[in-house]
Amino acid sequence: MYEESAFFTLLGVPVYWYGVMILLGAAALLAVFALGGRGRVKAGTVPLFGVLAAPITLICSRLLFCLLDFRFHDMFSLRAVCAFWGGGYSMVGALLGLALAAWLTARITKQDAVALLDLLFPALCAFICFARVGEGFTELLGRSRSLTQDWLGNSFLASNDGYDAYLNTYVLEAATAAILGVITWLYGRRGPRRGNVLLTGMLLLGCTQVLWESLRFDSHMRYSFISMQQILFACMFALPLVIYAARCGKKAMISAILLCAVVVGGAVGLEFMIDRSDVSNVICYILYILLLALPAAAGLYFRQRSERN
Repeated sequence: MYEESAFFTLLGVPVYWYGVMILLGAAALLAVFALGGRGRVKAGTVPLFGVLAAPITLICSRLLFCLLDFRFHDMFSLRAVCAFWGGGYSMVGALLGLALAAWLTARITKQDAVALLDLLFPALCAFICFARVGEGFTELLGRSRSLTQDWLGNSFLASNDGYDAYLNTYVLEAATAAILGVITWLYGRRGPRRGNVLLTGMLLLGCTQVLWESLRFDSHMRYSFISMQQILFACMFALPLVIYAARCGKKAMISAILLCAVVVGGAVGLEFMIDRSDVSNVICYILYILLLALPAAAGLYFRQRSERN
């Protein structure tokens, strides 16, 4: 819905603030990637990645949105899919595109793809942070259901359209990305096992983003009361959890798989309660936080055990 987005005019051309923030996010991504890879990647790696990432990320983000946003299916056609300027992108698709670009860069330059992805993850967080801040310049993206708690509706985290107050979830998502960027950057400087920075980042980003996707109520990539990106972020935290557990043995891996099933089942139940019951949303989200803390804590525990082996 670019018509409702904030913009300014430059030389007679409308320039949208959301696009500016995406551009700044891309610049921050390359800067952090270059800084983290200094002396650790071959010369020309970051520029090549930037050239590959721009088209690949755009295509992946757009395609995933077109495939999973049920509202888009009513007008699905090749022409509509190719109308990039009309809006409609997926953050998960963008992250997949960036990962694919890093993998291709590693293949072309004959470097270790996993090691390159380890270096890339903090940079991805920088991009996410700017992209989420950019949602504040749109009309609907990154907002919650109507708030019923006055103390929250009157806080700096809320916005008001004259009728209701809404939680600015994009602020929470931007702050989370910034924090995870710092955490994974510092962890990477400790010289962890190859792949662990990527897996740890996926684990923590997946767990936190499942919660934020639940809070978002902007109809972006949703089917009924379930967010499609929420499901994808659940897969994001489940994969590293199972990998870490598998390194600790078969029993640990089975327990991790069972934990994933319990968390997914619990999340579906909580989503139903939030959307279709009279139970206080505050209580529901406290339970949600406790539920998602389980795979995060288990993943970090299995990581620590595997690092000692």
